[in-house]
Amino acid sequence: MSKHPVADLRKKLKEADLLDKPTMKSWLKVISLLIVVCTLYSAHIFLPLKFGLILIPITALFSTTLAMTGHEGVHSSACRSKAGNISLAAIVFPLFAGLSMEYWREKHNIQHHAHPNVHTKDPDIHSWPFTFSEEEYVTSGPIRRFFQRHLQGWTFWPISLLVGHLMRFDGLKYIASKPFTSKKKKKRFTKIWLLDTSLILAHFSLWLVLPVVLGISWQIVVGFYILLWSLVGTFLTAIFIVGHAGRPVITEYDQNWRLQIETARRIKLGPVGSFFFVGLDYQIEHHLLPALSHFNLPKAAPLVKEYAEEQGWEYQEIGFFRALWESTVALHTAWKTPALILDENGLLQDPLLTETA
Repeated sequence: MSKHPVADLRKKLKEADLLDKPTMKSWLKVISLLIVVCTLYSAHIFLPLKFGLILIPITALFSTTLAMTGHEGVHSSACRSKAGNISLAAIVFPLFAGLSMEYWREKHNIQHHAHPNVHTKDPDIHSWPFTFSEEEYVTSGPIRRFFQRHLQGWTFWPISLLVGHLMRFDGLKYIASKPFTSKKKKKRFTKIWLLDTSLILAHFSLWLVLPVVLGISWQIVVGFYILLWSLVGTFLTAIFIVGHAGRPVITEYDQNWRLQIETARRIKLGPVGSFFFVGLDYQIEHHLLPALSHFNLPKAAPLVKEYAEEQGWEYQEIGFFRALWESTVALHTAWKTPALILDENGLLQDPLLTETA
C-alpha cells in the first residue's frame, strides 16, 4: 500500500502537537467577540445617528470576525467534539449571521475545498455575472461578455456590498428546497436541518422583530441591518478573494495536493490582522489541512512551506495590500486569462498551447 502524500507532514504536525483542537480557546474567542459585538450594537442604540454611522465600519469588522468563527465550526476545526463544533457553528452562522450552515458546508467544504479554482467545479469562481477565466468568458452571452471585459474590474468592489445578503438568500433557498430534493426520505428533515431552520427564523426575529417591539423605528432597524451586513459582505470578500484570485484557474489536474497549494496564497499579516482573518491568512495551510485549528496554523506554516518546497511546488506568500491589488488586477484581465492544465508531470500548461504543440 502506497503512503499517503501528506503522511510525513501530518507526522511532523502530530509530533509538534498541532493536530489538537483547542476547544477552550475557540469558545473564548467566540464569547469575547459576542460581548464586543453586543456592546457595539448597544452603542448604536444610544449614540446620535452621525456617531453611529462613524462607528458602523468597526461594528461590521468585528461582526465579520465573529461570522468567520462559524467557518471553523463547520470545518470541525474549532472543538474536539462533534457536538462542540455543531454548537459553535449553529450559534454563529444561522443564529448570529442568518446563514445556513448546511448550505455553507455544501458550497464551501464539499465543492470549493475539493476543487479550488477548478473551472466548472469551484462555485467561488462561478459567480454571475463575473468571470475568472477566458474559458467562462467565451461561453457567456454578448451583454455579459461586455460587462466582463469592460466593467467587472471596476464594479466588483461596489457589488461586494451585496455578498452578505446574497449568501443569506442562497442559504434560505437551499434549506427551503432541501426536503424536496433529497432522494432519501430520512434525510429530508434531519435534526441539523431543523436546527438550521429554527435558528435562522430566530435570527430574523432577534434582528428585525424584537427591536421594533422594543420601540425602535422599523426604518432604523431595517436600515441598520442592511448597512451593517453590506459592509460585512465587503469585508468577507476582501478576506476570501486574496486567498485565491489571481492564482491559476485549472481545467484538469492529477495532483490534488499540489492543486490545494498552488491555487492559494499565504497572506503575511501581523498578529492583529491575523486575529480578524480567523486563519484565512494561512489559506494554503487551511486548504491542505482544513481540520486544523486556526490557532495552530502559524506554527504549521513553516512545516507546510518546507513540504511544498520539497515537492518543488510554488508556495506564494505576500502582504495583504499587494494580494488585494493583484486580486483586483486579475479581475480586470480575467476575461483573457486562460485556465491551465496541471499535467501528470506537475507542470502548469496553457491548454491552447498544448493543442497546437
